[in-house]
Amino acid sequence: MLVWLRRTAITIAVLLVITLAAFFLSPWPSVLVLRTLGDDGLGGAEANEKLVPDGISSQLDVQIGYGDDDRIDVFRPEAADHPLPAVVWVHGGGFIGGVKEPLRPYLKILASHGYVTVNVEYSKAPENRYPKAVEQVDHALGYVVDHADELGLDPKRIVLGGDSAGAHIAAQTAIATTDREYAEHAGLPQSISSSKLRGMILFSGPFDLDMVGSGSFLERWYIRTVMWSYTGERGFADDPSTQWLSLVDHVSSQTPPAFISTGPNDPLLAHSESMIAALKKAAVDTDALLFDAKTTPDSVGHEYQLALATPQAQEALDRVVAFLAEVTS
Repeated sequence: MLVWLRRTAITIAVLLVITLAAFFLSPWPSVLVLRTLGDDGLGGAEANEKLVPDGISSQLDVQIGYGDDDRIDVFRPEAADHPLPAVVWVHGGGFIGGVKEPLRPYLKILASHGYVTVNVEYSKAPENRYPKAVEQVDHALGYVVDHADELGLDPKRIVLGGDSAGAHIAAQTAIATTDREYAEHAGLPQSISSSKLRGMILFSGPFDLDMVGSGSFLERWYIRTVMWSYTGERGFADDPSTQWLSLVDHVSSQTPPAFISTGPNDPLLAHSESMIAALKKAAVDTDALLFDAKTTPDSVGHEYQLALATPQAQEALDRVVAFLAEVTS
């Protein structure tokens, strides 16, 4: 009996060492845990379907490339008889998960205000590392410009939008589109001219690499996992090749106007605050919507804007529509 117990203890100890080593040597174990949990912040977005007005046309899963993830959805008011400004949107999911489908109702509602909305899919990490997702969003921009007539949009009035990780991808794509020197140094493409990109809409994004070591243990573990997966570098924060991902360090006067918002209970709130400060320092026209934590429900946090039944999300939608009207007029 004593021998059996000893062998069992040794086996458990070995398995524990192997498990800890796996988590230390690769992001995959943590990624599998996160994917099993399945919370990408988009879970409640499909509830907005009941709020979608009639008269919105949909083109779903339009293939724009050769990969399974090279797909877009396109939404447009059926009654519109002229080209409309376009909003190209990038969904969240921590770079390692998420899909575009839950955002369809939200983007249909946004389209009802007089826009063509484009819902972009992209490949996830760690299977596909940076800058794959940025390249795919840049390609989507080129596609909508090249196919503007058939999509019913004005190729000279485009706005990039995104939520969570999608906000980072959208913002980096916007910076690369409008700043040739940044794009060249970062090795990023420019499929459209800077004059065509009128603005960017950023919800609940991570923008400041200096903050990756802050927050609770679980928050630090999550950020470490997704950034390690996205960059392929365990020590991504100290790797010179990832410096271009800290977007607060690369906004400039060339960066397009921005609407930026998140909830007071978003673990990434400080990232939005840092990005707002960087944009204003660079003299970028910035419309920021933040809420007082003392008077705002605890439920208003990360991706709060997708819960359109709440007054805070409705206010955000109203502000987004006003921002779009201003930058695309």
